[in-house]
Amino acid sequence: MITRLTNFAYKLLGSFWLIPTAMAILGALSAHVFISLDILFSDMGYDISIPPLVGKSLEGGQATLSTVASSMVSVVSVTFSVTIVALTMASSQFGPRLLGTILRDRRSQACLGVFLLTYLHCLLVLRSFDALSPDTEPRLSVAMGLTLGVLSFFVLIYFIQHVALSIKADQVIALVFDDLRENIERLYPLEYSLDELHQETRALNHEQVEEEPQPEPSLPKDFSKQAHMVRSRTSGYVQAMDNEWVVGVAEYRDMVVRMLVRPGDFIMAGGRIAEVWPYEKFDQDVAYKLRNSIVLGSDRTLYQDLEYAILQLVEVAVRALSPGINDPHTAIACVDRLGVALADLARRDMGSPWRLNKDGRVRVQFKPFTFEGAVEASFHKIRQAMVTAPTVGIHMLDVLVAIADVAPKQEQRDGLLEQGRMVLSALERVLGEENDIADSQSRFQKLRRVVHGAPVA
Repeated sequence: MITRLTNFAYKLLGSFWLIPTAMAILGALSAHVFISLDILFSDMGYDISIPPLVGKSLEGGQATLSTVASSMVSVVSVTFSVTIVALTMASSQFGPRLLGTILRDRRSQACLGVFLLTYLHCLLVLRSFDALSPDTEPRLSVAMGLTLGVLSFFVLIYFIQHVALSIKADQVIALVFDDLRENIERLYPLEYSLDELHQETRALNHEQVEEEPQPEPSLPKDFSKQAHMVRSRTSGYVQAMDNEWVVGVAEYRDMVVRMLVRPGDFIMAGGRIAEVWPYEKFDQDVAYKLRNSIVLGSDRTLYQDLEYAILQLVEVAVRALSPGINDPHTAIACVDRLGVALADLARRDMGSPWRLNKDGRVRVQFKPFTFEGAVEASFHKIRQAMVTAPTVGIHMLDVLVAIADVAPKQEQRDGLLEQGRMVLSALERVLGEENDIADSQSRFQKLRRVVHGAPVA
């Protein structure tokens, strides 16, 4: 299915070895091209003007390329050692689940790719010297190898600086946030401007004539009694789901399907994944197709799982609040990034869990991931871990005010207000100073006013 292929392609594009492998292949092609050019120019009798650093003889070129190739072996070893040390430090401080984010860093991959490109170019050119005639002067091939060697020297310096900076807390947070923002843009591409959303909200608030609300789609009345349960045969995390495939099965069989799982859920063998109505239209072919619409794996991925992208940033904040680290400034930086992500998500169309046919009949009900769910995933664990750093909770109230100020829908603002109420309750239990409690209550009242339409003071 297309979803399985796209899920595999997403993993491949995010792998550590894709760019280095592509550049290594480029190095092999480079060796072939420059050796061919050397042979061509030698046969045509052209005298290529090359700086004196590049010798004309085969012996001189062989010595130069041998030196560059052997040095590249040492450089690649240093690169791997530095990368492993950086990953070990990042894993211990920020959590092992962030290793994938760090490994996906394109600049580190490109640096390793340059080293592999240089090594393969020199190695293959050296190998081709045996097939060259004594009159052939491999000037271009040797010059290219020497140029790549000099380039690799500067790339190594850049790589060491980049790795040293990449394990800084702010840099790790920026990398995780970039993944979160990319996920939001990819999963929910339809974005409304703030002017469009707030103009629509004001129009609804000032509308004098009450229109009849559109009825919410619903399942058949006897759905629970007449539905057949579909269970999984294997265990694992739902990494992807082919929604269009499920809709196509329901439409072709003229049935109603309720999916009980979504990307990010963990399914045990024998666990429920869907309900099919009516019972008499169910058969094993339907069960097979519904099971086949779900891609299971040993871990969660970012492909269709926005909650996982949020939880990666939350993990950095929770670890920063642990007694062993006790770094509230890092947690505050995470809260700021989560606020930006939620403000962006608030003005995007997250879609409907219902899928209807052309006649308006319900075909599928999916298990949705909502804005309210994103707010809970963003702040619940941080709120519960802020006992040692109440300043983080106070800052969370400010962030909730900023999100509520741009959130266009009242149900979104209500969810933010409920989250603020829980934060205030936790702060009142933790804070011992009356002025601090009064300050927290003042910030919560500001959130309440914004939620009910008052401008930010």
